[in-house]
Amino acid sequence: MKRKQLASRIQTAILFAVLAWWLLPQDAHGYLDPGTGSYIFQVILAALLGASLMLKVFWARIIGFFRKRFSGSEEASSPSKQGKNTPVPTSESVKPTAVSPGQSAVSEQDDD
Repeated sequence: MKRKQLASRIQTAILFAVLAWWLLPQDAHGYLDPGTGSYIFQVILAALLGASLMLKVFWARIIGFFRKRFSGSEEASSPSKQGKNTPVPTSESVKPTAVSPGQSAVSEQDDD
């Protein structure tokens, strides 16, 4: 039984090899002018410069990701999260004041 399967696989491989040889061209007669090489050079240079700019822009996030990942601490994640414990004024902490036409809108308030 295994011999028949092996023989069938060999026949299939030979058939595909013959079809590939018959369908694929033997000689390729193509021409690449000097402008094509220049264009390929420009594409490679643009890809390298774009990747380096992207790395520069996102460097802090990349470093923060790996610090957070390997340290297990959220405080070491990125410099943008350093001010997250700053209190935000709420409507209860801000006292409304009336401003008459001759007064400045900014005035000192007494803290309780």
